[in-house]
Amino acid sequence: MTQDTPGGSAVVPASGTLDEAALASLGLAEADRGAIAEIGRSLQDITPGNLHVFGREAAGKTAAFSSQLLDQVRNRDLDGAGDKLGEVVRIARSLNLEGFAGKSKLPVIGGLIDRMRASKGELVQKFSDTNQQIEQLMQDVARQQGTQGQRVGEFDRMYDIVLEERRALGLHVAAGRLRLAELAREQQALAGLEDPQSRTRRAEVENAMRLLDKRVGDLAVMQHAADQSLPMIRIIQANAIQLIEKFNAVRNITIPSWKRQFAIQLSLSEQKNAVELSNAIDDATNEIMRKNAELMRQTSVETAKANQRAVIDVATLRHVHEQLIQTVEEVREIHREGMQQRRHAEVELAQLREEVQQRLAGPAQTP
Repeated sequence: MTQDTPGGSAVVPASGTLDEAALASLGLAEADRGAIAEIGRSLQDITPGNLHVFGREAAGKTAAFSSQLLDQVRNRDLDGAGDKLGEVVRIARSLNLEGFAGKSKLPVIGGLIDRMRASKGELVQKFSDTNQQIEQLMQDVARQQGTQGQRVGEFDRMYDIVLEERRALGLHVAAGRLRLAELAREQQALAGLEDPQSRTRRAEVENAMRLLDKRVGDLAVMQHAADQSLPMIRIIQANAIQLIEKFNAVRNITIPSWKRQFAIQLSLSEQKNAVELSNAIDDATNEIMRKNAELMRQTSVETAKANQRAVIDVATLRHVHEQLIQTVEEVREIHREGMQQRRHAEVELAQLREEVQQRLAGPAQTP
């Protein structure tokens, strides 16, 4: 709110007292009144140079902490650990139990025989190589977990720092508001006094109130920013703890379980290949017998048909007869058309000769 005076206007606080509710809103208590009074004594000097730097130390510490917190948020160690675990999953999936032996050239059952030839030694060797890569990656994750464990402890210290800075900002805001109330009362006392000394003092008070009100407002905003930082720290800390626990579960539960499942999968794969091979052999036998029977029937029928067939089919002779007749008729028609065209040409040539002779026999034209 503002209070108009003959010399101008200045922003004044809504209340000149700090009750328990006002202290609580700043995160303070009755026990902090002594510290507030101590800070308030530094505001007796209302020169612009002094008011301009009021609370700078507390605000500077808060800004320094904000930069440190931002560095923590941007840190890539957790992302690196996540990449390591993703690499573990990729390597584990690359272990294909069916892709170790070369391909057989035998038809029908060659592929199944290849899988039966894949020795346990070859599979175990492949698994050992994969297991070694996974172990190395998990060691890297464990080192990063140690770093994150240290960070969790640092987050607690950072939380305490923010609480301390929040309290310091609150003390400065409270002291500033009390000083603003004192200056407002002095401003009212100087109202209406027109002697040079009173006018000069009134101008100094009004200018000091404007500067101090702006500074107190800025410190209040910084304290609010510190309030927002507190839950951010706890959230980051909780996320780090959850990821550490997840990495522990992967290393101590998931990976050992996956290794046990490899042995089970190997045995089941061998049994499955054996059953498939047995069924493939039986299927191949039945298929060969069926194909031979079909081939025998087809060959016998075709042979009998070929034996009973005439050298030249009647249909072929009929086709040749029809083509011959059609050829003769077409040739005759072409001859008739040629004769007619020649007769017409002879008549047209006679007309042309007659026209030329008439032209030559006519009288010559004179100019």
